[in-house]
Amino acid sequence: MRFSEMIETVDTHTAGEPTRIILSGIPKLEGNTVKEKRDYFKEKYDYIRKRLTYEPRGHAGMLCAAVIPPCAPEADFGIFYMDDVQYLDMCGHASIGVGTALQEIGLVPPEHKDLYIIETPAGLVKIKNNFKENYVDSTTVRNVNSYVIENEIKIDVDDIKDIPVNIAYGGNVFAILPADPFGVKIEPPYVNKIKEYSANIRKILKEKGFDVNLVQWYSTPKAADADLRVMHSSGSGLPDRSPGGTGTSSKVAWLYENGKLKLDEPFVHEGIVDAPFIGTVRGVEQKNGRNEYITEITGSARITGFHKFVFDDTDELKDGFFFE
Repeated sequence: MRFSEMIETVDTHTAGEPTRIILSGIPKLEGNTVKEKRDYFKEKYDYIRKRLTYEPRGHAGMLCAAVIPPCAPEADFGIFYMDDVQYLDMCGHASIGVGTALQEIGLVPPEHKDLYIIETPAGLVKIKNNFKENYVDSTTVRNVNSYVIENEIKIDVDDIKDIPVNIAYGGNVFAILPADPFGVKIEPPYVNKIKEYSANIRKILKEKGFDVNLVQWYSTPKAADADLRVMHSSGSGLPDRSPGGTGTSSKVAWLYENGKLKLDEPFVHEGIVDAPFIGTVRGVEQKNGRNEYITEITGSARITGFHKFVFDDTDELKDGFFFE
């Protein structure tokens, strides 16, 4: 057997959601920013995304974070994100996974042990690892600025009328809405129904001029110390297992703007596998003619494995296959 290519990764999960962190094997990328390099990768090397996220090496719901040299002088690493169906400008759960993994495998410069910067397609993001004894117990991500796009519009979905939807940005654009009117719970038996509704909701909102990346569903939490139980779905692939990092930034930005959250007050999102993310608004800036919010997300990630993926030109399924 002869291998034509090899890609090395370290895999993590953050609150149940996987991140496959690509350490080597990506060809040289052209561009003056990480976003431009991501777009060049998307145009020239999208087959790598498919190979690592599609079966048999991946699965629906697998997300990759590629580690590349940064372009911004203040950044320590460049990171871009992709899953089995799309590219994302920013991903909170993956950034938490990156924060933990790069520290634990010794790639973070010693002088930046407690705080370093990654350049993402959405902008610069600060990573702070929180240690317990000699390991990373949790990671705090200071996200790109978040803001509210639209306060409470009403939509009809099939025969369900007047659903209140709030639209906010936290690195990706989210439609935030309650699960209860749809008769669904944020539990595994309802995942496929939520996925179907999410695809329909994104289509309805697009017709109204709102191009959203993900739908954020919320309901009553299980844990006494959680504020809401949430799940995010694009309507394709599998919904998020984690409470969603950029979604949590979007939510706390909306809560703060509407007087429902104070500065530095923690807000706990609980995911479908019960693990929490903590979101906090740390500051407010007047930019681009609106209020923009400096938000942080804290969660825990753990390394699950190390891989050397090899690709054999005689393998008819070398590029993988995808089932919805």
